[in-house]
Order: sequence, then structure tokens, then C-alpha cells
Amino acid sequence: MNSVVKLVIGLLVLIAGVAWYWFSDAFEVIGVNSLKALLILLVGSVGIILILLGLLVIWVEIEEIKDAVREKKTEKAKKKSKKTKKK
Repeated sequence: MNSVVKLVIGLLVLIAGVAWYWFSDAFEVIGVNSLKALLILLVGSVGIILILLGLLVIWVEIEEIKDAVREKKTEKAKKKSKKTKKK
């Protein structure tokens, strides 16, 4: 697909999203207000976002610790091989 077509589609989706919240009073007939629903979703998703962010930090740090341990092992192996070459 052409980049210009993707850009136009993106702009249309953006305009539709803004219109969804701008004209949120249109849905009050059925008892739903889009802005209130958005706020409920945002407030309700804070906990899961914190959980996922915590898991991401833990995962990154575990990988960093693994790399540090692996690096120490390779340094020891290099030092050991240098000592055996000198003898």
C-alpha cells in the first residue's frame, strides 16, 4: 500500500477517534457517555499498567544480571587461557 494512502487512513482514524469523544453526548440516549467510559478505562487500567511495567523492569534487570555473570565467566576464561599460554 502506498505511504500516502496509509497517511490518509491514519488521519481518518485520528479524526474518528477525536469525534468519538467530542460528540460523546450523542450516546447518552442509551446511557453511555464516551468520556466517562474513557475515564473508567484509564482508572481501571492503572493497576495492570503498573504490573506490566514492573514485570518489564524485572525482565530487563534479570537479563542484565545474566549478561554480567556471562561476562565475568568469559573474563575468567580469558585470564586462565592467557596464564596457560605464558607458561
